[in-house]
Amino acid sequence: MQPDACEKELVRAAAKYKIPLPILYAVGLTETGVNGKMHPFTLYIEGKDYQPKTLTEALARFKEANDRGVKLIDIGCMQANFYWHRAEFKSLEAMFDPRENVEQAARFLSELKQRHGSWTMAAARYNAGPNNNVAQHRYVCRVMKNLVAVGVGAWTPSAKAFCDAPPPSPQQAQVQQPD
Repeated sequence: MQPDACEKELVRAAAKYKIPLPILYAVGLTETGVNGKMHPFTLYIEGKDYQPKTLTEALARFKEANDRGVKLIDIGCMQANFYWHRAEFKSLEAMFDPRENVEQAARFLSELKQRHGSWTMAAARYNAGPNNNVAQHRYVCRVMKNLVAVGVGAWTPSAKAFCDAPPPSPQQAQVQQPD
């Protein structure tokens, strides 16, 4: 597999789903980026990132975790969650395919934007889900840092203030849940 297999799929998927390419790229870097490159065989299992070099190694790592009963395993370029998104793929192997993984992620991100009205909220909910403002705050700030780091974004005063502020406490998050 080519070293930039994930990145090549971003352009096609961003155009298809009308997602600004820098946003899709920054989400991808936030999910699997190491030294500015995304990785198609990345797995996130029980709080740890694994970067197998081959599909065979990735499938073996997945099987070992799945056999132990681990439910939440993130897979591939854009970290599709096996538990929540496996029905959107024809097979486990397809979840590691950069084209299919990025396609699913772009479709999901586009749906989140339609549902929540902004790319910021779509990015926040992409990883953290709807009822976790603390994790959303952390995640969207990581995405923004990646946008700036790769030279396709700049800090606005309000974005900088938002990310420099501590995330809301769980009590605040309960009160401030968007509908």
